Amino acid sequence: MRKFFMHFANFLAGVVIIAAFAIGCGSSHSGAGRYIEGLKSENTVSMIGQDEQDGETGADRESGNGASGSNGSSGIAGTSGNTDGSSGDVDSDNNTGGNGTSQNKITGVYACGRLTGIYEQTEGVLVVNVAEVEDESGMKHTPGKGKVKCGDYIISVNGRSVADKEELSETVNDIMNENDNIDESGTDTSDKNKIEIKFLRGGREKTADITPVKASDGKYYMGIWVKDDLAGIGTITYYTKDGRFGALGHGIGDGTESGNLLSAGSGDLYAMELTKIKKGKSGEPGELGGVVYFGRRSHIGTLDCNSDLGIYGKLDDEELEKYSKEDEFYPVASTDDIKTGKAQIISEISGKLEKYNIEITNVDHRAKDTNKGLVIRVTDERLLDMTGGIVQGTSGSPIIQDGKIIGAVTHVFVDDPTRGYGICIEEML
Repeated sequence: MRKFFMHFANFLAGVVIIAAFAIGCGSSHSGAGRYIEGLKSENTVSMIGQDEQDGETGADRESGNGASGSNGSSGIAGTSGNTDGSSGDVDSDNNTGGNGTSQNKITGVYACGRLTGIYEQTEGVLVVNVAEVEDESGMKHTPGKGKVKCGDYIISVNGRSVADKEELSETVNDIMNENDNIDESGTDTSDKNKIEIKFLRGGREKTADITPVKASDGKYYMGIWVKDDLAGIGTITYYTKDGRFGALGHGIGDGTESGNLLSAGSGDLYAMELTKIKKGKSGEPGELGGVVYFGRRSHIGTLDCNSDLGIYGKLDDEELEKYSKEDEFYPVASTDDIKTGKAQIISEISGKLEKYNIEITNVDHRAKDTNKGLVIRVTDERLLDMTGGIVQGTSGSPIIQDGKIIGAVTHVFVDDPTRGYGICIEEML
């Protein structure tokens, strides 16, 4: 099932990671285009049961404003820290390892720079938070409190596997309605008021008994906010001759306070049409908006790895053939090859693939956060006029210097959109 998505970025006062992601909040027809836009206060999570109520406490948790110290839910993994004098940044500290490529050293790749729609389905149903549920008599209960916590992945209910939030809700209600029918027959149902959920926490299986609450609408609720997918706009950095690609230069987080990488069961790349560019300014990073076509005919590639150094997978054969005829093959620069000074990034933000001038202002070979080993500044007047500098949605834009691919753009400085961070290409590979 494909969802309707709106992207957002979650940032503090320092730098913001610049892929644009959000949580599914509705259904769409296969192949239909859906507009992706940023920094909105929308309902983007579902509570098992009460669909008409507001989601995760509104703007502070899901709008990308990052107003709270805990930083709420984000479309990317969220951990804050002091970097380069700034007060915080949004990034992931969880390294799942491996990009799915051969262990042989890669000496050359195609630099890409194409914008793409990214979709990932969670492995299980992700718990975002717990909430109160009002029963038929008006009393309030929190059946999920102390049972599950944000970052857990629910995988079954009473032994019945669940793959998405709709299936989870249906399964809970089916089980409880079955128990209601048993109760009407006069059978003792004292043990039937509870259900057993199995979930993953930190990769380990756990179980918990929860007593769903029957509300005035006749439905049962566990009082758990959940989500089952995530999507957004990003940039493909490179691909190899056999079609293996790397993108973003950072991982996709689970969007909860846990700050963990998203545990994805599957993922895909889709074609998109850029329709909006919001220029960045001090204190307000810019963003891209566009229509992503979630359908078979618009499929570009398949994702198989989400790590803190990027997302990885395989391009479809048709895309590989098409792209390789248009893109340039570059030698891979070692980290020692990278120097301060002039460089270029590749992006199709203008509607076609173009190179834009930047300056590498610092190279940190011992950067604590690997995807912030480069500090860059946009100097190209064309890009500055169009975007104000680095904008959300351009994570993964390849960086070229001295005829070699040296890395990818990963972050923008919130107080100065002309500046940001990048990752060295050797780290991505």
